[in-house]
Order: sequence, then C-alpha cells, then structure tokens
Amino acid sequence: MKTRIFKLTVLMLLGTHSVVLATSFVSGQPDSLNTLSAPADTTLRSVSDTLSFYDRYPFIRIVPRNSELAPVTDEEFFNTSARVIFPVNKFVLPKNDSLLRLLSGTIFPRINSDSLRLKKLMFRGAASPEGPLRWNRTLGNNRMNALYRFVRQHISTASADTLSQRDVDVEDYRTLCIMMRQAGDRDYGLVQALCDVYLAKDDLPTLKRRLMQVHQGRLWRRLLRTYYPKLRSARFVMILERPEPSMPLQYIEASGLPYVLPSLPSVRPIPVPTLVHRRELLSVKTNVLLDLAYMPGYNRWCPIPNVAIEYYPLHGHFTFGASFDCPWWQDYEGHKYFQVRNYQLESRYYFRSGDIRRNVPGQGAAFRGFYVQAYAHVALYGIMFDADNGWMGEGLGGGVGAGYVLPLSRDGHWRLEFQAQAGYFITGYDPFQYENPVNPNYRDHLYYYKWTKKPALFKKRQYRFSWLGPTRVGITLSYDLLYRRVAKKGVSFRNWEIMEAYRAHEPNKPHEAHDSERRAAQ
Repeated sequence: MKTRIFKLTVLMLLGTHSVVLATSFVSGQPDSLNTLSAPADTTLRSVSDTLSFYDRYPFIRIVPRNSELAPVTDEEFFNTSARVIFPVNKFVLPKNDSLLRLLSGTIFPRINSDSLRLKKLMFRGAASPEGPLRWNRTLGNNRMNALYRFVRQHISTASADTLSQRDVDVEDYRTLCIMMRQAGDRDYGLVQALCDVYLAKDDLPTLKRRLMQVHQGRLWRRLLRTYYPKLRSARFVMILERPEPSMPLQYIEASGLPYVLPSLPSVRPIPVPTLVHRRELLSVKTNVLLDLAYMPGYNRWCPIPNVAIEYYPLHGHFTFGASFDCPWWQDYEGHKYFQVRNYQLESRYYFRSGDIRRNVPGQGAAFRGFYVQAYAHVALYGIMFDADNGWMGEGLGGGVGAGYVLPLSRDGHWRLEFQAQAGYFITGYDPFQYENPVNPNYRDHLYYYKWTKKPALFKKRQYRFSWLGPTRVGITLSYDLLYRRVAKKGVSFRNWEIMEAYRAHEPNKPHEAHDSERRAAQ
C-alpha cells in the first residue's frame, strides 16, 4: 500500500497524466480504486503548447482570466469568425462540411480535454437580401440556431447558454458592404451610401427596391451572382479564458468504479418553420391589343378597356374563365359613339396537365403551353360614326379558340398569352341617326330610329346580322392574383406562407423540413 502511494506521488510530481476522479458513492458499497492507469500520451501539455494550438484558428480567442472583453466590430467578426454556408432557402447544416468535421473531430475534443473555461460564444445567422423579408428573418434565425446547437452538443461547458450572444441579420447588408470594400468593388460607395440612409431608418424594403433599380438592375444581378451566396451563412466566434500556469492540465481515468448510464432526454415534438409555396387559384388578365385599339371612323386611339379572370383547379387539364369588355366612349359634338358591353364565358383544355401531383407549387405556372377553348358570349352595343350612321342592338354567339401560354417570370406568376377565336355571332339591331328622318327640315336636335313608314308598324330589332369567322385575336398579359392557403382554408394575395410542421426531435440531431412533409401539408 505504501509503495502504491509513493508511485502515485512521484507520477504527480513528474507531471504525468495521473488521474483524479470525483467518485460516486453508492449505499452499502465503498469507494473502489483498485487500479489507476494513465493514458497512452503521458506527456503533460504546457500552457504555451495549449495556446499555440489555438493560435491557428482565428475564430478561437484566448483572453486572460477575469479580463474585460472589448467590443467586437462587424468587420472583426467577419474576418475572424468560423463560417458555414447554406444552400438557398435551407437552414440545415450541410453534411460533410469541412469546418464542421474539423470542429467535431479536432478542435472541440481538444477544448474539452484542456478544460479551458468558456468566456463567451458569439453567433450570427444571416440570409441574403433576395426573397421575402419575413422568410429571410426565419432563415437567419434557423441557421444561427442550427450552428448554436451543433457547438453546444460538442463542448462540455455547462454555462454556455448564459454566455452566448446570438444575433440575426435579416438581410445581411452590413457584411455585403464589408465584402465589397475589401474586394475593391467599383460600386461599393454607392451601395454603402444607400445602406447608410435606409439601414438607419430600418427600411429594408425600400433599400432592396433602390438596389434593384441601380443601373437598370445590372448591379442587383451582379450582387446576386458574386456576393449573395456568401451571405447565406451562420458564423461564430469562441472566446476562452487563459489557463492558470500553475495548474497542470490533467486527464482523468479510473477503473473499477460504478458507472450509471445517464438517461437520455425524451423525444419531443418541436415546430419546424417551413416556407411553403401556395398553388395559384385565380389570375387576372388584360388583352393588350384591345388596350391599344384604333377604331375606323374615329381616327384616333380608342382603347377598349377589358379584364378577364381564369380559375385554376388542383387537378386535370381544364380551367374556367370569364372576360368583360367595356368601351364607353362618346363625342356629342361629333356624333361619335363607341359603347359596348361584351360578356364572355370560356373553358380551356391545356395539353399539359396542371395536376398538383405533377406540378409542385413554387416551380412555375401549373397551366401553361398550348391549349384549346370553347366560349360563349353576349353583347350590347351602340355605335355611331357620324350624324347619319349609327347602330344599336344586342347579340350572342359562341365558338372555339386556341392559344399558347408563355411564362414571363421564373416563378410563372406573370405570363403572356397568344390566342385566336372563331365562331358564329348573330345580332338584332336598329339603325339610328341624328335629327328627324321623316322631315329633315324639322330640327329638334334629337336621335331617331331610321324609320320612314307608319309609326304603328315600328318594332325594335327588326334587322338581323350574322357572322361566321374570326371573332377575336389577343396578346394577353396575365398575373396570378389569388392563391390557396395551405395551413388553413381560404385564399390570399401572397404566393407563399410560413408553416410550423411538428416532428419528433432529438437534441443531438438537427431537424429539417422534408419535401415529403411539405407535400403532405399541401
């Protein structure tokens, strides 16, 4: 027994990796220290060796114990922080990331073995400026939390929660300016000036709009290509306190001690915020050719106001629509009138199916490409080109048409349509004129039907006209106006929403909103 105590004392004096362990006491069972064995590496690391190891990593700062921390500027944080880059619209830590492998495999085990005391953890999550502001805020927060959970899972400092500073840059314009200045970008001064004005007002929507307008959008496209991918990130800096020189860094190992497996935390559901694209429900349109119409006999631009809507179901090839044309121009002095009310109903068959099971929302317009249609319409009109020639009547018709829908935007919510219709139209009408047709010398400045026979024989709409052939051509601009909500019933003007899908979550595993869950929610 004395020999064993002597050997243990000598090992401690020589600075080897001898062990000290706080033992567990079990009722009725004494402490058991039958054998103490040192690790394979029995060379005690000195304080200088410890510090030199961390000098290779700028995101780890070693400060004296109980020292005051100086404020860290945005540029210092950008230059020294460890950074994890995320794909677009993702907030789950990328698999096989080189930084994460370095942290979990080398750096964090070394920190735990050196028993360094944590002073502060600084985290910052960010999103690039494109995309909706609310979703960017969610992205930045989730990216920061994903990195925070990863760090906390691998370090053994119990007080890390109280020593953590966690920030979110909703749209990281500050880092954008830092990168542009360090790169010597020619547009840095302009971008910095805009940021100074609108960040001071916390007016991110206006700042984004102004940046998108610079150089007719060329600046925004260059920023999107050059800088924005680096902004989709989470960063952190770790501040540790310098170890005491007089205290050797020791490893602890014991054998023969009772060991109790700690209970694992129970699996609990947590909300996972997910950006969900909504399916288009209703679009609004206008026929550009009618908006630019020129009427013979008027000798001037005479636009025909028109509006149309199209309803998109969730399944199949068919859509349903209605349109309304309403020119109502009049010139009393010139006796010129162009007043029409035309109401049309139609149904389209798209050769490409718009079924939601084939066309996932957010990947472009569901109904596009070639289509054929059937339509029916009724019209009321009063048209006059001069004092002697006017017509008033009603008509109805129907026919078929064909067209092509071309998406204009990447998300497909703006579209251009080319269409032509042909059919049969029949109308009953009466001609009319200015002043009395029976006695031209009698001038009462009124309008009369062109009827010179006995008044008792007059009946309205005695004249008939029919037409078989082309009835309409169009170049139509279309925009999706209403979208189906996903989380609850109803419609919205917004084409996306943020949902919280609940799933089982274990603290040691980062969560992710899977595409299958997203499709199930839709």
